[in-house]
Amino acid sequence: MAQFCELPKSVDLPWVVEVASVSDGMMGTLTVEQRVLIHLWDTPLGDNQWEGRPELTQAGVSEEVGIARKHLPRTLKKLREKGHIQEETRHVAGAKQRCRVYSLSPSGKTAASGLVDELRGRNVTVDGDVQTLSKLHNHSTNLLTVLKKIDSSGIYHPNLGDGDTIQTPSVTGKDIPLKHRLGVYENIVRTAWFDGIVTIDEQAMLDDMALYLGLEPDETEPLEKQVREETLQPEEGGDSLYKQMLEVAWQDGEVDDNEQAMLDSLAGMLNLESARNVQLDWVCNRLDDRLKAYCTAMEAAWEDGEVSGDEENMLSSLRENLTITDAEHRTIHGVVRAKLN
Repeated sequence: MAQFCELPKSVDLPWVVEVASVSDGMMGTLTVEQRVLIHLWDTPLGDNQWEGRPELTQAGVSEEVGIARKHLPRTLKKLREKGHIQEETRHVAGAKQRCRVYSLSPSGKTAASGLVDELRGRNVTVDGDVQTLSKLHNHSTNLLTVLKKIDSSGIYHPNLGDGDTIQTPSVTGKDIPLKHRLGVYENIVRTAWFDGIVTIDEQAMLDDMALYLGLEPDETEPLEKQVREETLQPEEGGDSLYKQMLEVAWQDGEVDDNEQAMLDSLAGMLNLESARNVQLDWVCNRLDDRLKAYCTAMEAAWEDGEVSGDEENMLSSLRENLTITDAEHRTIHGVVRAKLN
């Protein structure tokens, strides 16, 4: 039986390396999860159940916590799994349709409260005087804004503007830790070699996988040599490896054409005839109730291989009622069509 690399369970794939920009100040010492908790603590949802604040949308939260928007869904997913946040759709000023907005759950408020209290108790230097950070954090200035203006020596720079920077050491990294990327690649190599030979197509696919995972030849070649020297058997349940790669490909919330081609190549190598069903089920399990309803309706509309005018009108009406974005529509449409092909 092949000995496949077991990825650490303590960190969910895909894992985001929290990278601090030089303008993040003390905020850059916090994880993205901590920043989101602090931002939602400082920016309550409000009493109007119909209106939402722009700062509580994904675009607003990512801007406030200092990360690219495409990385935020991973952090929100982890916070949801911990029960720390809640989400709902509301009207947001300036938006053409209802948007998802986020707020703290009771357990999230408890977690954020402890973090905020700890930060407010820290000493900082303001104009040469040492005082607690709590004196800088008030209703007119949120905590993350204050933290951005505190350098690594604990000195507060009150006149620091949005375009200014505090020169602090920056941290570099990949979206997924090297250990995890090597684990994914090793499992793929072991599957490719189970019959004792790697075809030209399989080698091309391995090269694409290595490039996609950001692995250098001196990192992949030792793994390939080790696998070649071992007697391998096919892994039982190859869909687990397929799901593993699917998790990586979906780290930005969608699968582009190149990523889909790699997934299809992997499915062929694993002899997974039901790969598209596995992909559809995997995606649907991660959708909220709104998107699940739309996914089910689209499957029904495409069941006979084409969508009639009435069915298209029904889907259009459903998109409007459920506030389905164009990106969400394209994602679900692509997966549903792929399943039927």
